[in-house]
Amino acid sequence: MSQQSELLRRLRGMSADRREDLLSRLDNVSRGARTAPLSFRQEQLWLFDKVSSSGAAYGIGFAIRLRGPLDERLLGHALNDVVERHSVLRSVFPHEHETGVQVVRPPRPVPLESEPCGERGPEEHGARIVGTELRKGFDLNAESPVRLRLLRVSATEHVLVLVTHHLVMDPRSIEVLLPDLAEAYRARLAGQEPSFAGDSPHFGEYASWQRAWVDGDEARECAEYWQRTLAAWENTELPADRPRSRLLDLTAAAVSSPLEPELAASVRALGERLGVPAEDVLLGAFYATLARHTAATDLTVGMRYTVPGPFAPGLLVGDCGNLLPLRLEGMDGLSFAEVVRRAGAVRDGAEKHGSLPFKLVLDGLHLDPDPARLPLVQIGFDARTHAPVTASAGGLTMSAEQIDTGASPYELSLETVLDGPGSSVTVRYATALYRDSTAQRLVHRYLRLLEDGCASPEASLTELSITGPDERESVLEEWNVRLGPYSEDSVHQVFQRVAREHKGRVALVGRDGEVTYAELEARANRRAHRLLELGVEPGTCVPVLVKRGSPVVEAMLAVLKAGAAYVPVDLGQPAERVRSIVADCGARVVLASEGAGELLGAAGVRVAYMEDDVSGLPDTAPDVEVPPEQLAYVIYTSGSTGVPKGVLIEHRNATGFIRTVRDMFGLGPQDRMLQFASVGFDVSVFEIFGALLSGARLYMVDDEERSSIDSIDALMVDQRITVIDLPPAIMELLTPERYADLRVAFVGGEAFSGELTTRWARHCAFTNGYGPTETTVTVLAKQCEGRWAESPPMGRAMSNHRAYVVDADGGLLPAGAVGELAIAGRGLGRGYLGRPDLTAERFRPDPYGPPGSRMYLTGDLAIWRDTGDLAFLGRADRQVKVRGVRIELGEVEAALQAVPGVARAVADIAVDPHRGTLLVAYVVPAAGTELQLDAVRSALGNRLPPTMIPTVLVPLSGVPLTRSGKVDRRALPAVEFAGLESAADSDLQDCTPTERTVASEVFATLLGTRVARHVNFFALGGTSLQAIRIAPRVKAVFGVDVPIAEFFSAPTVTGLARIIDDALARESVRRDHLASALDLVEGRSDEEIAELVRTRFGDAS
Repeated sequence: MSQQSELLRRLRGMSADRREDLLSRLDNVSRGARTAPLSFRQEQLWLFDKVSSSGAAYGIGFAIRLRGPLDERLLGHALNDVVERHSVLRSVFPHEHETGVQVVRPPRPVPLESEPCGERGPEEHGARIVGTELRKGFDLNAESPVRLRLLRVSATEHVLVLVTHHLVMDPRSIEVLLPDLAEAYRARLAGQEPSFAGDSPHFGEYASWQRAWVDGDEARECAEYWQRTLAAWENTELPADRPRSRLLDLTAAAVSSPLEPELAASVRALGERLGVPAEDVLLGAFYATLARHTAATDLTVGMRYTVPGPFAPGLLVGDCGNLLPLRLEGMDGLSFAEVVRRAGAVRDGAEKHGSLPFKLVLDGLHLDPDPARLPLVQIGFDARTHAPVTASAGGLTMSAEQIDTGASPYELSLETVLDGPGSSVTVRYATALYRDSTAQRLVHRYLRLLEDGCASPEASLTELSITGPDERESVLEEWNVRLGPYSEDSVHQVFQRVAREHKGRVALVGRDGEVTYAELEARANRRAHRLLELGVEPGTCVPVLVKRGSPVVEAMLAVLKAGAAYVPVDLGQPAERVRSIVADCGARVVLASEGAGELLGAAGVRVAYMEDDVSGLPDTAPDVEVPPEQLAYVIYTSGSTGVPKGVLIEHRNATGFIRTVRDMFGLGPQDRMLQFASVGFDVSVFEIFGALLSGARLYMVDDEERSSIDSIDALMVDQRITVIDLPPAIMELLTPERYADLRVAFVGGEAFSGELTTRWARHCAFTNGYGPTETTVTVLAKQCEGRWAESPPMGRAMSNHRAYVVDADGGLLPAGAVGELAIAGRGLGRGYLGRPDLTAERFRPDPYGPPGSRMYLTGDLAIWRDTGDLAFLGRADRQVKVRGVRIELGEVEAALQAVPGVARAVADIAVDPHRGTLLVAYVVPAAGTELQLDAVRSALGNRLPPTMIPTVLVPLSGVPLTRSGKVDRRALPAVEFAGLESAADSDLQDCTPTERTVASEVFATLLGTRVARHVNFFALGGTSLQAIRIAPRVKAVFGVDVPIAEFFSAPTVTGLARIIDDALARESVRRDHLASALDLVEGRSDEEIAELVRTRFGDAS
């Protein structure tokens, strides 16, 4: 076969990208290129370059200021000498290798463009050049990542801008390059060859040394150290201001502040006193600041560390850096001085074992890859000097400084410079996650804590406040001062006045008929007299076991009129729990419906039945004095231990709350409210007494109606309901457009989607409410208008209440800091019945309110937003750890509920005997929707990182709820893992040919198990290394290249199959175009083709 035919045949059989790779390799071979492995650091950077959307993340730029007469031609020669000396600057990084290699190209002239500096000045002009070049990015496969530009400032001043990549240089490398550049320029001026100090090793030699070192005993000892140190580590990150995207974007900005000389001197003095470097004081203060911001006591920050190996650092150019994860645990109760000492010990231990590449540290932890987050370390720390690197040659002085690239290797980092008048503190942050205001606050709070810590090093961390006077004023006054009218009456006294005023109006409506205010008042009075006959005394508890409808309201009022406190008990509860409540509250009399008494068994109490004839008793109110501080009701809630506890609420708490919501919503006789909540849930207080103390009409939903969405919908329409407080799970299934009379929707109890908020806010005043039972129904509220992309915040404290975010010692925290939500004000209940220990633990003196006031610690995590709204961050027991990643289940649920067609979602964890702890989710379709789990999984890929996508989605017709309307997690069906492989086989019977091949020849090969089409690669145990091997595996099976970043966006069989099909389609078009182009040279001779090849390949013909 002729040379021409053979060339055409081979060219036609290649993709365009493959052909370019071949040309590049032929070029390298023809000119004597050398190949070497990557160092582990280089390998990480190479992989990151494939998945990051931020091309500048690991770019690096330098401004080399040249003062004095300059010969630009000789400078070009000198640069060529430097690039020839340091072979890493001539390296390319072909992408067809699974773990990467570096190929050193032979020396060739370095392009050096020059241009006038212009009016912007050298700093701004240089920064723009760096930004522009890094946004272009480097084709690491074919291009040595080094670009140069010379700026002419004046005849005797120039700036050489160097733009490169951490694959070939790190900040330390400029200390080697600049003296070499000075020597080369001096020699060229003298007409000589440069005489460099020593031979510069090829960076591939460093990589080869490192690859050999990791197999030795020292490396094994280091690996054991990191395994011990990072066992059960906890992720450290500040709460983000913006939603996290699917792919990490490390485009960054920075905020700086000078470190005043007095404070810098204090830092040095404390370091000397404690026997540690000043840098450890700065590091300790950063740990302390993070602890105060995150409420965490186990923190890990990253620090760069240089590992030169056996090579002289002054001769080697290349990135010899390593990332050290500095983990500081057990910070509870430590003084500032102790934190500093321990921070120094952590740093010292890390540096002693710092030669083990960070990639191997990660591999030993078996973490799931997450393209939305950096692995293990998201927050960094850097302490350095500010002195520029200098050199001189032939009357020309050179000084080099690093240029800000507008990117960061961390999501957030603190950089400190301790260098006399140039001392400073800088917070660098990813703009995709954080706002400038957050960084500004962090800088100021760090400096405040550093100053206080140096002044009082023996003070505990919680004694070192990060809250400044202005921030304290914002929290205590601007965001909390909402005083208003407050009722000091008892509940039934207010009702009596309303009943007299509206005696002929209908108070209650239900299937059992209508009851006017006058009738309800009379019935309740008679029933109260009956209770007094049975020996009920003021201040005692009377359980109410009455079926839903008007009788239960009558019963509650009767108990109140008798001077006692009602204890609402749901009839659907187990008999054992009913008996425990009756016994715990010390009841001697129970008010019940017929049949309910059976739940009591031999409880030893007297039972007054609602069916008993009380017509002969007075219909006037009993003469019982009930002061506003007397107990009104006791509601039992389940604690974290599962043991019910009775919450004590006084009359003034209840009437004060009703007065507040009546004013807030304008409740009055014109309103028609729905009574949906279980009477054992304190929302019923809002529904029942919000209506009856306002003269409104209340529709009593019975058990049958309550269990039917259609019935609730019909009631809303037929009864022309104006005010509702329904669980989000119910509202998801209703259509707000149908309710023309509805004007107020008061929602709370659980987090809900932004979609639900937007849908309902279009048709009524939609208010998100928050309030534990202990604080009387609701204490925070946020009226929501417009469109919402995510669940709305809890808002601010309602009138006559105060809200704080506090640390473990009750210290006030400012905006942006995570802490426990504390509530103060008139709505606080008395405490827990018979639990003085728990009452003392949760109800504390309020140091920020009037003398004698109290605050309640909710156990909920919260954060102040810049707007003055409080955002709910979940509870500690709602956080789970799956494959080393801490996950807030509420975040997964919120993402699921934002998927169109999903009405309700519950996230949980389950244990598979073969794969350990896995994330699962239960989903309920919206009304009239046939939910496609494949579509749900795909949509989640746009909202959550792979580590947070449930391995299993379980469809449900409805979420099981407790009587209070919250999710009953114990009633969720168990996940059957045994059927996943057989389900995979069944699933693959109905798939495309590409999907079948991907499942059998790519996924199954790498994972060692059969996989269903839509199951996440990483959720099934896939690792980052396995993910990288997917690309060459796909190349071998399908003959096309797939960008690894695209796979991270859709890490399923179906997702990869779609990427491959698209690539195959593009390749088909390329082949057609290539064939057409090659047809044009069919008639050329072998010599003509050889000439074409020589033109492209040099001497490779």
